Amino acid sequence: MSEGKESKISRIIRTIGRGEVLFTLKCDKFFPHILYGFFLIFLVLLLNLMIEKTLVEVEENRQELYDLKVSLTHKSTELIGLEKLSSVQELLEKSGSDLTIPDEPAVYIKE
Repeated sequence: MSEGKESKISRIIRTIGRGEVLFTLKCDKFFPHILYGFFLIFLVLLLNLMIEKTLVEVEENRQELYDLKVSLTHKSTELIGLEKLSSVQELLEKSGSDLTIPDEPAVYIKE
């Protein structure tokens, strides 16, 4: 009795593997429609994966832009601090330079 079940199961698996199920269910005339349906499902899955990949790249770029904005803000505050005359003088003194603020204004030569 167990041989009968095994042969029946193997026969069912064979008919499914060969595609004879469509013939036994008389669905062979719908085979192109079935293939078209599977193609559409595959296309939808492929498009979904491409969209997900694009969204991941957008999020990574958004994070990188945020980091760059923070860096820009930090550098601009440093630049504003360096534009002050007193900080420029301090930097010149620390580097050992003899440059100072001129005592007299610049002279313009007229032509």
